[in-house]
Amino acid sequence: MRIRKSYILGVLLLVAVVAAVMFAVACGGGDTTAEPSPTTSAATSAADIATQILGRAPTGKAKEIVDRGTVTVNNDPNYPPQSSVDQETGELVGFDVDVAKKMGEMLGLTPEFVDYKFEQILTDLPQDRYDVSIGSMTINEVRKKKVDFTDPYYFAPASMVVKEGGPQITGPEDLAGKKVGVAAGTTYLVWLQDNTEATPVIYDTDAAAFPDLEQGERIDFVFTATPTALEAIKQGKPFELSGDPVYYEELGFAIKKGEADWLALLNYAVRTMHEDGSLTAMSETWYDGVDLTQKAQ
Repeated sequence: MRIRKSYILGVLLLVAVVAAVMFAVACGGGDTTAEPSPTTSAATSAADIATQILGRAPTGKAKEIVDRGTVTVNNDPNYPPQSSVDQETGELVGFDVDVAKKMGEMLGLTPEFVDYKFEQILTDLPQDRYDVSIGSMTINEVRKKKVDFTDPYYFAPASMVVKEGGPQITGPEDLAGKKVGVAAGTTYLVWLQDNTEATPVIYDTDAAAFPDLEQGERIDFVFTATPTALEAIKQGKPFELSGDPVYYEELGFAIKKGEADWLALLNYAVRTMHEDGSLTAMSETWYDGVDLTQKAQ
């Protein structure tokens, strides 16, 4: 029987198609799920992220932190808009809270917030009571002797706050004999003691002094970060700023001294947040459109 060439060509074509399909299946061509690349798989654990950033496996406190996957963050919940408790949800919210969460996201860590008194930070960190303080702590030489700081993540002006209609100061001499509410362990207290003849009235936090200022009996001023004062005014407190900002401060994360790898990881997070604009966005969210992440000229 004679077989036409067209029939033979058809059979050969069918065989070729079947063979191609079988080859694709055998090679995994039927599976549309691609293997993860080294870049995407590097984000699977905090240890992998740390190794990628450092160029080697982390050591010391950094290793301890990334191995457990959580980071304990000291944060004052009575310091809006940096940090406060949302009365409706009961959740901790604020600029410093968002910064801590973003840091955790970048390093593959889950932040666990703890509340210790601000004035105890310099003794708490060396005792490993928590891993890092992200609470708007001013970087200065005295504190550097006891803890290590990251690069600044924002810059805050410090101002005198007075009850509406109160005196406007023009210099430190105007504070002579005045009672000024100030938080314990802060640079504001040190500045008052070094530069004025005012009488400091010390509170646990800056915001804790506001009720006394509102009553107008115990204190004449409160010395605090300008954003904290503006937040109180925004919330309806009968206050105003007295004079221009006294000075500007560099603020950083604080950690136990001597933990080079942990400091490097945190500096990576700070630097990246500056570069990708996330710090600016958080500042503008919490400070009414003002970017405090750029140093004032």
